[in-house]
Amino acid sequence: MKAPSEEDIHATLGTPIAFGDESGRELLVAAALGARAGTRDPVDLALLSAASHAEDLRHYQQLAYTPPDPQFKRSIARIRHLDTGQEELIARGDMESILYLCRAGESTRYHANWEADLHEVDGFRVVGVAHCAGQQPEGSEQWQFLGFIPVKATRHKASRKEAPNAFRYVVVWDWQLRFLHWAAFIAILTLCLTGWLIGSSRLTYAGASSDPYYIGYLRLVHFTAGWLLVSMGILRFAGLFLASTKYQRWRALFPVTLTDLKNLFRVGKNYLLCIFEHGPHYIGHNPLQQVAYTGIYGMALVAIMTGFCLYAVYDPANWLFAPFIWLNGLIGIQYVRLAHLFMMWVFLAFIPIHVYLAIRADTVEREGAISSIFSGGRWCRKGTRFEDG
Repeated sequence: MKAPSEEDIHATLGTPIAFGDESGRELLVAAALGARAGTRDPVDLALLSAASHAEDLRHYQQLAYTPPDPQFKRSIARIRHLDTGQEELIARGDMESILYLCRAGESTRYHANWEADLHEVDGFRVVGVAHCAGQQPEGSEQWQFLGFIPVKATRHKASRKEAPNAFRYVVVWDWQLRFLHWAAFIAILTLCLTGWLIGSSRLTYAGASSDPYYIGYLRLVHFTAGWLLVSMGILRFAGLFLASTKYQRWRALFPVTLTDLKNLFRVGKNYLLCIFEHGPHYIGHNPLQQVAYTGIYGMALVAIMTGFCLYAVYDPANWLFAPFIWLNGLIGIQYVRLAHLFMMWVFLAFIPIHVYLAIRADTVEREGAISSIFSGGRWCRKGTRFEDG
């Protein structure tokens, strides 16, 4: 069988991924200028063709070219801009080799490798690009990482039909849990707002001066939201055993296996110490989220129990509230009220942190956390190992 020649190979370029202040166009032009003069390599030709649409490459002259070697896996070209006479060095090649050349920091390495992994799953390989001013003494060059170009080489031009199906859709949260999530969010905000108004004497007296039943309205709304939260808690408890997906059942609330406990430490270290490394992948909640959300369930239970204790003061003979009176006598009604108030501040602190981490997961880790709580599912990239998949 005849081996394919360079003329039989077709190179497809992906979207340039630029880092720092460089634009995608500048990255593409730099990658093209780093090609050997007179090259017939399909990848180089594809880069030159794409870059020539963005800038006239005839304004540049290649003065020298060092081809890649097995050790460093990168090439270096010296380029002169004919209009200004300025010179620069352009390095191209293996991503790790380019990052090492630039002495890239941990954050840059993490995000560059993360982006590269996403493209490599689709069959692309990445060409890292860096440059520095050419007037610097040899050995003291200050290299700057520009980014990388995704490249795919095939024997014929790939069509959309032939593009690999890189994702699979996984249903994570059913409509019942999504409804309970948003209903609980509204109920908790209502409880926090009315609880704060009830506990603020200045606002209470100001409202009561215009409407004698002002505090009564607040209590009515507060109690109604509380009972709705209790009802949703009962439904959520039932869902721990009856949910349609395994990501909603009781097993997803606790990191019970040895692997989950190790991953709990890894994820916690990454978040607390801002360590940039590829953490474990979970379709549902990772171990840190399991601990956090289970803790919030516990805080909600404390808030409900202390709320029952406070209500028992007004109706001590009621069969439902009578069992909670003992706590008032044990620690004192004021400490029960303080614990109830403290739970409010726990929820108010948790909400912005929860929203921030969800947005971070979508924008940085691209795990689809935000969209899943609306749609109920996630598009999971094939080739990724999920601990709970």
